[in-house]
Amino acid sequence: MQILEKTKEDIIDRSETMSDFLKMEYLEKCAEKFRDDEILRYCYSQLIILYEGRMMFSDALKYLYKLQAMVFNNAEKLQLIDRELELLIKGGFYDKVEPALKNAMKISSNDIEVMNLRRNIVTLYKQEISKFERSGKYQSLLRIYEKLIPLLADHEKNEAKKRLVEIYNKLGKVRESIELEKSIGSTR
Repeated sequence: MQILEKTKEDIIDRSETMSDFLKMEYLEKCAEKFRDDEILRYCYSQLIILYEGRMMFSDALKYLYKLQAMVFNNAEKLQLIDRELELLIKGGFYDKVEPALKNAMKISSNDIEVMNLRRNIVTLYKQEISKFERSGKYQSLLRIYEKLIPLLADHEKNEAKKRLVEIYNKLGKVRESIELEKSIGSTR
């Protein structure tokens, strides 16, 4: 695909006439060709939206990280980290959520912003839980609950642990189920 456009407006006009996959290829080529920050920001942000729409979360994250490297404003960085957390959870990269949250804590000196990010993580995990409960994917539920429980408030933890006991039983993990039931009983 040949890129003859020279400005962001020309790139926008041409990309709007394309299907999603052609647009992805075109914007990737534009990102390789141009070094202008405004064009790169546009290309990366559009690629994130396109890849997320196609459930290609690892590719969306790749361009999100490139966009994060271009941003120097802390407020914008926190918005991008919030988006990163969303993509990580939707993509099933649960092990990378905590390091991203720690990165946000380094950037933000405001505890309220960090608490909002934590609340958002809990909400996203709960959305994933409801999705996996409907489809009966207990192994995925197990992974989510194990990551979710440390983030919950004390009054929510016992309810989540009870649900985790049910999941352990459905997966045949009797030992883990018994140990967790004992820990629930000792905290009452």
